[in-house]
Amino acid sequence: MASQIRIAALLALISLIQTTLTPIKAMRLDRAALLPAPVPAWAAAYRPPDRADLDGDGVAESLSLQDSILAIRSGGALRWQSPAEWQVAQAAITDLNQDGVLEATLLVWRPFQPWPADNWLAVGGRIAGFHDGEERSCHLILIGWQDGRMRDLWAGSAMSTPVVSFAAADLDGDGAQELVTLEGDYAASGSTPAKALTIWEWNGFGFRIVQTVEGHFRTSQLVQLDGQLLMYYSP
Repeated sequence: MASQIRIAALLALISLIQTTLTPIKAMRLDRAALLPAPVPAWAAAYRPPDRADLDGDGVAESLSLQDSILAIRSGGALRWQSPAEWQVAQAAITDLNQDGVLEATLLVWRPFQPWPADNWLAVGGRIAGFHDGEERSCHLILIGWQDGRMRDLWAGSAMSTPVVSFAAADLDGDGAQELVTLEGDYAASGSTPAKALTIWEWNGFGFRIVQTVEGHFRTSQLVQLDGQLLMYYSP
């Protein structure tokens, strides 16, 4: 529950470049409310792992993203590759489903598909508009080891607002990662700034929103200071 979150750490978002020059500010998330925080003069970039043993065989797997295709490799062996119809925009090693086992989180664009029940609705269904002009929708997908193979562990439906970029980190120090996303607009071009920053947490079946900040953002990066996570932003 959002009301039960006690976040002593700070969040950070740096290089949120806008069309006009504005001072960078900092916020902290406390009891699901964003509050002003001092801007430190220096902080180190938060570095997520770039490899991990995803299948439990003692050998670390690595992620390779090239030409919108993600490959998961163990040494020189290919363990999994994204389907040809997917356009993978970003991938990271995470434990966002909070099961204690690392997986790969993918930000994916793929051909839009309505919910099966929506095909029978006269107005096209509840997610009919969740795609861009090329009929592509945005999804978050978790890939990991299950039933003796690398496969999708969880795949979200088409998002109502597409994710521009994401980060995963334990923001509240409870040992479980949260998801931080910058969100855009299906009608906007790739050069248009994101319009919102959203913090999500896993609820056992999917993600739910903890907090959203509206604004104009281009890039995001978590940073660390004295063991805490910070968030910079430009209003």
